[in-house]
Amino acid sequence: MGTVLSTEKGFSMLEMLLCLLVICGMLLIGLNHSSELKLDHYYFLNDYHLIQSEAILSRQNRNYEHGVNFNSMGHVYQGATIPFSRHAVIIHLGNGYATLR
Repeated sequence: MGTVLSTEKGFSMLEMLLCLLVICGMLLIGLNHSSELKLDHYYFLNDYHLIQSEAILSRQNRNYEHGVNFNSMGHVYQGATIPFSRHAVIIHLGNGYATLR
């Protein structure tokens, strides 16, 4: 009887799992460094609405950063576009509502 030679060329299950583990590890490391969350615009909007609410409740003028000034009714004196790293906050003249772009 002759010997049986294996002519199948491929990867074993263990080799494939090891390769997937290495690739997933590299992706996780790369994603953590490249996708830092920059939430400055959300923090700004939260503080913006808080200061606006305080102006309405206390019936007094309030000043906020970036030159945003609220009157006693919560309206702004001057509209503005405030740029952040990925987004911009647009302050509308009049009633003072803000939108995210």
